[in-house]
Amino acid sequence: MPQFIPPQETPKVETQEREITPEQKEILESATKFAEYLTGRWPQIDTGRKLVLEMDDKGTTVELPELPEGIETETRMNYYISGSLASMLLSRAEKFTEMDESQIPTLTEARTREIPESARKILASFARQIGDLDYVPIDHYKVNPTRLKNPTRLKKGGGGPSFDEVPEEGRKVLKRGENQIKVMCDPVEAYGPRRVAKVNVGGQDYYVARPDTILAYKVLHLLQSYEQKPEKFNIDFGKLLGALKEMYSDEELEQITQQVLADYEDAMEASHIRRNEDKENPPVYERKVPQFIEKVLANLQLSLEIKTMLERLKK
Repeated sequence: MPQFIPPQETPKVETQEREITPEQKEILESATKFAEYLTGRWPQIDTGRKLVLEMDDKGTTVELPELPEGIETETRMNYYISGSLASMLLSRAEKFTEMDESQIPTLTEARTREIPESARKILASFARQIGDLDYVPIDHYKVNPTRLKNPTRLKKGGGGPSFDEVPEEGRKVLKRGENQIKVMCDPVEAYGPRRVAKVNVGGQDYYVARPDTILAYKVLHLLQSYEQKPEKFNIDFGKLLGALKEMYSDEELEQITQQVLADYEDAMEASHIRRNEDKENPPVYERKVPQFIEKVLANLQLSLEIKTMLERLKK
């Protein structure tokens, strides 16, 4: 039985109340319909009862028979949804259950948190059409793509649904380019353990990026490109922080952000070592995050909320 954590009673960040527009309401409803179709066609959970093998270079495939019911199989996660679609699904749920990150891809529930109505309204204000589908594939879901071909596996680029096959009520959330046939799929990079939450919307379970990590990755992204969209980062960060402070304590949010930044730094250092392993005198790796923080803190357009967070992370 997962641990239940009630809403946080912490000082709230001042955020401007925004009414959800009729169009945003339609987009949120469409997002749910799209997610329902997506996960039905490309399952997030694999019970291992069927396997599709690629037999030759021409892509000929054969589906093995379903295993007998008497044989136990491992239930494991294939991928989870991230980006704007994840935020929209969270805005339509009353609670979420965090999965034990040490057990992924096995699904073990750790703790459940409520999503207060005020937080749901803030998350709903991020509703917008999506130009591509952000998702995080688990390692087993993306290995040996040339040897294992599965029509129920999402792939980068056009390896997902076509616009025409998506039910009409699920298309409103999708931004379609001229002459675009397929919904673009974007497998995004996640650093460190896979941190996942389960939400139930309309009776359907979905696996999405854990809410606290949404803030952590927002910090990472603004560190990398704050100067490109300072006003948008200021507004989005303030709203997102206001929503998450109703579900997590300040200490929890700071801790997960520190951890994601450390996981990112470890990944960058490992990449640096691989690129220079054949050099006689490889250059020393220079940590990126401290440089990012100093650069962004020097920007005069920085909001108070971002400045406060970065100064705490700097310590």
